[in-house]
Amino acid sequence: MVIKLADRLRQPARPVGLNDINEAFPAEKVAETLTPNLRALRLALAASDLLLSMGVAANSVVSKALDITEAYCDQPVHINITFNLIMLSQIRGLEDEPLTLIRSVPMRDINNMTVQAVQQLIYEIRTGQHDLDSAEAKLDHILTTPKTYPVWVPSAANAFIAPAVVLMFSTDWRVIALSYVIALLVSRLLAALGRWAIAPFFSQVIAGSMVTLAAAGMAQLSRHHVPFFAGMNPTLIVVSGIIMLVAGLAFVGAVQDAIEEYYLTATARLMRAVMLTAGIVMGIIIGLYIARKLGIGITVSPNPLQLMQLHFQVIGGAAAAAAYALATQTRLRAILWAGLLGGGSLTVMYAATHLGIANIPATGVAAIFVGLAAALFSRLWRTPSSGIISVAILPLVPGLTLYTGLMQLVNYPPGHPLFFRGVGTLFTAVGSALAIAAGASFGYVLGRPLHRQITHRRNLVPIANFMRRQLHSDRQASKFGRLAMMRRVSRRADDF
Repeated sequence: MVIKLADRLRQPARPVGLNDINEAFPAEKVAETLTPNLRALRLALAASDLLLSMGVAANSVVSKALDITEAYCDQPVHINITFNLIMLSQIRGLEDEPLTLIRSVPMRDINNMTVQAVQQLIYEIRTGQHDLDSAEAKLDHILTTPKTYPVWVPSAANAFIAPAVVLMFSTDWRVIALSYVIALLVSRLLAALGRWAIAPFFSQVIAGSMVTLAAAGMAQLSRHHVPFFAGMNPTLIVVSGIIMLVAGLAFVGAVQDAIEEYYLTATARLMRAVMLTAGIVMGIIIGLYIARKLGIGITVSPNPLQLMQLHFQVIGGAAAAAAYALATQTRLRAILWAGLLGGGSLTVMYAATHLGIANIPATGVAAIFVGLAAALFSRLWRTPSSGIISVAILPLVPGLTLYTGLMQLVNYPPGHPLFFRGVGTLFTAVGSALAIAAGASFGYVLGRPLHRQITHRRNLVPIANFMRRQLHSDRQASKFGRLAMMRRVSRRADDF
């Protein structure tokens, strides 16, 4: 039998809990209650839906779903993921029909606190801390009452990426302030386009055009000697806007899926990221075309921008990473560490280039550092590793290289002697993006067994064993749970 969730449950107007999902599964009931087996499958499907929609790698989603089904189901369950489709299939012997649940997964705004809460719940299920009733109740609470910041905070934080990027190239307070205003307007525009159900590709086109036209207008005001805009470089506005728009693209998740042999999912995720990037590119080209038709030109040179000193780059990169962490609903304790890791990635890249490594491999080395740190410290920071990686690689995004290549192609059309310079610059941007994605995935792969070894050695310490025994006896002695002090100690002593 095939059981599919109703389309209305996929609407983002309100949180969807297990009670809503229950209405969509009318089959296999005992009296008016779902059987425990189907309830367990429904629980695994709901958790997988949320994790996959927020960018968690497919292999990790499958592993988490199996943790649930192995804890509550007597028969084994096969789980298949294809980009935005999850299928759970259970063979229940020769006398009963196979049971299959299918759900189409919509894309959702990333909430790292919710992802971490679901992953923590699944760990508790795997270690036998919840029966099926309490697990369902806790997941329903997570889904219907997610932890979030006030509505205006993610939008303001996402816009703050732009001035943080500008700081890497200039300390002119006018450009920094103007870039934030433009980015905030673009962020609100993207939110409105999402509410109007505009396809993401066209939203990226419109946003890219708006950023480019704003930069062109700034250049025109500068030419007319308007005091506030005098001497401003419009390229800074465009580059900061590109990096803000590229921030949410799941290149790393796509490469990680490919490495773990989820090729269909990897191809679909990569194609989505490519299409959204193409939307940004098309938007910039359309904005440049409209500006030229209006008699507004944006000049370009082979090296339009120079980076500031290293400490300004690190501060700007750290601020951009921290802002994106806040925009993706990361817990406050982890935002500081995310910012430090983002600034550290630029420092590693700088050190690699000064050791004679070319720019693209140096970017890959910095991404390896990010992936390794995410694997080692994600549980310590109570933040998903996918969230840490996407945040910390943001300062490495080749937004300037992409813009420079586009401007060179606009100014040097086919047949011009310098046309292939623009093509080469664009290939450099693509190579840097691939190096970032592959490096972060490789670093994470390296870090996972190392983390397990560290955890295993830590768990061999006598005090850790003592605390676990004490925790077990405390749990047996009181039905109200363990004391707050024991909770803090056990979190350090056990591998959660």
